[in-house]
Amino acid sequence: MQEFAEPDGLVRVDNRQLARISVVAQCLDNQWVTRDLLEHMVTRRLSYAEVERRRRQDARAEYLRSILNAEQVIVNRAYFFNNPVVYQDFVAPGRQREAFRALLDDSVLVPFLLREGSPADEPRFTVDPAGWAAWRRLLGDLDTIRCLRLSWDDAENEAYTQRLMFEEFHRFLLQLRGFNLDALRRDLALGPESIPTLRQKLREVTLWAADTDRADREGFYRQFLVEPDTDPAQGRFRSAPLVAELKQLVDLRYNTTVPDAVERFALIPTASLRRTALQERPPARVRKPAEEGAPRGELTRLVEVLRTLRPQAFDLALSPLRIDLTGLDLHHVRQARDTDEWRGYLVALESLLDDPTDFVARGQVVYDRYIALAGRLAQIVGERRQGQMRIWEPVVRVTIEVLGASASLIYDGDPRLEIVGDVATEVAARGAEAVLRFAVIGRDQRRAENELATGVDVMRVRLERAREDWRELVARLREGGFPVTAGDVGRDSEPNIDRPREGA
Repeated sequence: MQEFAEPDGLVRVDNRQLARISVVAQCLDNQWVTRDLLEHMVTRRLSYAEVERRRRQDARAEYLRSILNAEQVIVNRAYFFNNPVVYQDFVAPGRQREAFRALLDDSVLVPFLLREGSPADEPRFTVDPAGWAAWRRLLGDLDTIRCLRLSWDDAENEAYTQRLMFEEFHRFLLQLRGFNLDALRRDLALGPESIPTLRQKLREVTLWAADTDRADREGFYRQFLVEPDTDPAQGRFRSAPLVAELKQLVDLRYNTTVPDAVERFALIPTASLRRTALQERPPARVRKPAEEGAPRGELTRLVEVLRTLRPQAFDLALSPLRIDLTGLDLHHVRQARDTDEWRGYLVALESLLDDPTDFVARGQVVYDRYIALAGRLAQIVGERRQGQMRIWEPVVRVTIEVLGASASLIYDGDPRLEIVGDVATEVAARGAEAVLRFAVIGRDQRRAENELATGVDVMRVRLERAREDWRELVARLREGGFPVTAGDVGRDSEPNIDRPREGA
């Protein structure tokens, strides 16, 4: 479909006009909270309103990070006027509003329309009056605005919306009963003793999804998570087993339906559940015969990458920077995107995705250019503001995940291999997906929410025999000469650009 402008300045686009590294940022979902804050809310019986300052601070940092780390950010239209994290930048005149307008003009921020025909259509749901008024004023100041829909033919759009979003979410609920519990409880940071309760809860969810006429997220919240007769938007959660864990899992699937539907990336925030927790089965492929002792199928590609990883594989910067996300405003990020350093970072990231077999060389370039971008951003913020910021010490993390098990190579001046878990016996012989992730993060993961960081799924590989192949991958990593430590399942918490599901 060709782009064309309507008289009111609307430029209609579909996913074919999106940039390659376009993301949907989960942090703008009005139900998103970090894992630790959610646990605090459930334990202390706190509502969203009672933790609003922390929620908004966390979401704001992730929002700015998404604009810095990706080429385009796809934003549900409602978030522009119902989420103060977004509309705070254009509610009043000034540098922030000009920066926001420029990001819309440049199609860095792309409104996603579900069924609406225009970004100015009157909503059929409750709106924030201040945000809606500011949004209408902003639209009146724009010459053009590019908006995304699944299809601009109403009938076709409705069919796509039902099949690719609502039905996919419903299907996920129906499949929960079949999840591998040992892998899931590790992803949810639960102990082995939780498995009977987890099994029962997933069974209840599946039976409810099969019987109810409204198997959507709001219905799920009312049935399993929030106090009776309360609005899910208030966030008054029950004091019951696995409430926080079920919320994380269902929110993750809900927030991956749009990026899957438009075949782009989900941007998973810091301290949030990884997409591997969804236990998506990779598409079945014809197996090629392998020689005795040789890696099987697609495992060969991943093994070749791992052979290049040694303790001194990456040359890390020795000069830490005084920069963090709490000191940034939107206009700083917009200026940073208009630099050679940002363009160089994006080219390097695309190059790594183009050829992950050249992992070390291309990963090093991503690291170098992200550090250069951070340095330029520190200059933009200025010396006066830097004095209020903390030291950022960048390191590299390379992670492989398979069904609740993970192995991470940490390059921080003391290179090491951290291993968490093993593939469960029940799924030892079944097909599974291995995810290789590259990330540039801060050394101090306790402050990960406020630090600069970028991560991306570099490749996904089908394993024909999950446990056997996993153990072979770990053996290859051990051969690299890294000291091995028991990993902390909570440490791998940096933000990540997750690949869309293949074969969906």
